[in-house]
Amino acid sequence: MTIQRLDERLARKIAAGEVIERPASVVKELLENALDAGSERIEVELVDGGIRAIVVRDDGVGMTEDDLRLCAERHATSKIAEEADLDTIHTLGFRGEALASIAAVSRLRIVARARGETDGYALRAEAGRIEEPLPAGRAPGTTVEVEDLFFNLPARARFLGSPRTEFTRASRVVQRLALASPAVGWSLRHRERSVFEAPKATDLVDRIAQIYGAEIARAMVPLEGVHRDVCVRGFVSRPDVKRGNRRDQLFCVNGRPIADRALSYVLASATHGILRPGSHPIAVILVELPPERVDVNVHPRKEEVRFRDPRAVRDAVAASLQAALASRYVASGAVSWDRRPSKLGGADRVRETPSSSALPLDLRQTTDVRRAVRDAEKVRVLSDRRVVGQLHHTYLLVEAPDGLEIVDQHIAHERSLFERLKAQLSAGDVARQQFLLPVRIELPLESAAILQSAGDELAGLGVVLDEFGGGTFLLREYPTLLAESQSRLGFQELFEGIVEVLSQGAKLQDLLADRLLSELACRAAIRAGERLSLEEQQHLVEHLMTLDNPYFCPHGRPIVSAIARDDLDRRFKRT
Repeated sequence: MTIQRLDERLARKIAAGEVIERPASVVKELLENALDAGSERIEVELVDGGIRAIVVRDDGVGMTEDDLRLCAERHATSKIAEEADLDTIHTLGFRGEALASIAAVSRLRIVARARGETDGYALRAEAGRIEEPLPAGRAPGTTVEVEDLFFNLPARARFLGSPRTEFTRASRVVQRLALASPAVGWSLRHRERSVFEAPKATDLVDRIAQIYGAEIARAMVPLEGVHRDVCVRGFVSRPDVKRGNRRDQLFCVNGRPIADRALSYVLASATHGILRPGSHPIAVILVELPPERVDVNVHPRKEEVRFRDPRAVRDAVAASLQAALASRYVASGAVSWDRRPSKLGGADRVRETPSSSALPLDLRQTTDVRRAVRDAEKVRVLSDRRVVGQLHHTYLLVEAPDGLEIVDQHIAHERSLFERLKAQLSAGDVARQQFLLPVRIELPLESAAILQSAGDELAGLGVVLDEFGGGTFLLREYPTLLAESQSRLGFQELFEGIVEVLSQGAKLQDLLADRLLSELACRAAIRAGERLSLEEQQHLVEHLMTLDNPYFCPHGRPIVSAIARDDLDRRFKRT
């Protein structure tokens, strides 16, 4: 093997791959440059999620002709001049590699005019070849146009997602930077349609209202604190406002959005015991500390940082969160509340019940046995399977002709609902229930854009939404089969799950309908931990066994685990 020096053009493509992964990477680098330029308003326009075109316009300081000539060269920057500057970085960008990397894998055009100058200039570059600037008209500021990303790297282009997927990722970048910079006005357009418009905000909570809606903003609890020289401020949502994932959690260090597992763990620990498992708060947490105490030059895309004293930062965030949550919420009383469904899929009745541990052990066991026998006598068994009880309020124990079957009640109900919905869809008539008062749904603007684009597909499944503007929808109709049970659970997390499915880029012909139906069925199905009467248990099992596939849920999880009669006999040495 012979070692040789790489061709400069090939070296640029390899280097570009460290910085530019997808359209969202381009958007991030261009927006950071616009913020570093002191812009008061930034406009973003995407075509096909940014795959075909990305345009970013700002009203910042702009560039002179000489600046423009150098800006697309590797490691050309105005933000640092010597090695010591790396210890006191105040800007989002500093390496001078973003525009050079973008130019190496796209068709790039930059139009800029410096403040105080009368003339503007335009620069073109394609696949790393940079042309001389030419005169061009523009108000002070900069416009960057990126077309045909990865046109010269078809292997990289094949790894991009659908336009919908890439738009979701790019709009998430815009949203996060908008939260980090409330004093800047923002707009985002996709396919010539306005998706996000956020004028300058007076403070962070106003920006939260612009992105998440007024209801979410009113549910945010402010947090503020100083620990040594670490300053923490921001907002965290009340326990009744939650998400099914951590996507709506933002951590910023000195104005830079970052990913930090340790800080995410601190937030999760602070809300442990307040939120049920699998739920996460909305949070915007801004950390400020002297720049010499944080190293921002540890990640190719500047998405992570390294703290000189990480424990001090974690302690500051933890103390601020604990103070904010403790100031608003107190521990609940000693009364035990037991949620019991009155019917399978029906509304819950909340009853105050004494703890069973207050009863003598022998009396409690006798009572339970007598109740089970009495209930069993009332249940009509119409099939060859008889439910004999419920284990941990999660599994149904079923006597079958060939032995014992253990049925997961949630997955069984999910399969049942899914099959009935699918049958209605195949018949072209999903029965709908119209709500007397529409249900208000508020989503982040990136999620709202995805949901709005899938309105016709959802209507075909019986979900009818009206866009109200600003990320708000009015849910007017819902599949009758699911409406009652879903109403008691709420719709916010449901639509977050629907957006998650849609954002993965599936098309209707690629079983999108099945995926959405399974999401609807899963959300409305009875939960693990819910008590069912013996009659409800029997009804569920009997209906399950009428289905074409009673053994696996729409997501592929097993519903039934069987123990053969012969295995039982062997275990008890009856053979």
